[in-house]
Amino acid sequence: MTNVARQPRKLTVDKFLAFYETRPDEEQWQLVDGTAILMTPPFLMHQRLASNLQSLLNDALAIHAPHLRAEQRIGIELMPQFPFYRPEPDVAVIDVKFPPGRRYVDRFYLVAEVLSDSDDERIDLKREFYRAHEHNQAILLVSQDKQELEIQIRRDRAWVTDVLSGPDRTLSLPDFGLTCRVEDVYRDTPFSTA
Repeated sequence: MTNVARQPRKLTVDKFLAFYETRPDEEQWQLVDGTAILMTPPFLMHQRLASNLQSLLNDALAIHAPHLRAEQRIGIELMPQFPFYRPEPDVAVIDVKFPPGRRYVDRFYLVAEVLSDSDDERIDLKREFYRAHEHNQAILLVSQDKQELEIQIRRDRAWVTDVLSGPDRTLSLPDFGLTCRVEDVYRDTPFSTA
């Protein structure tokens, strides 16, 4: 007789939402590859990096693309294409106009994740999800351990990756009007040299 380990069933978005509605309002959850993940309160470094990036993007978008806006912790869903995903990136560039009462968007143009130790397993799954979205043009991964950004930009149908290490490297996102130094993303953190 053979013992076969049962694989846990993946949650669909509908089942995830039914579960989420039973949770207290102060809890924040996301769905990644069919797994509900409780998001713990982030470290101050995490929040500062996300806030800095949001501010830099919004300053650039106000001039270059005023129909877009960077927001933090916006839920994303792409139904029916991805029934097991409902992530909340740390920063996302979305349309300024949206219907009232929405918690999630189905269109985004840039996503950024501030990397945490708990992201090790999931970041590749999220990146695959983000790349599949037809409107997304950029994925930015921000390290909390050093001044380093990984940028992935869609060029035609391929994704081009660059790693920017050190304060004086230039982050260039021409589709969003943003050109800044890596140091600007790390402003007012323990890694800031200013």
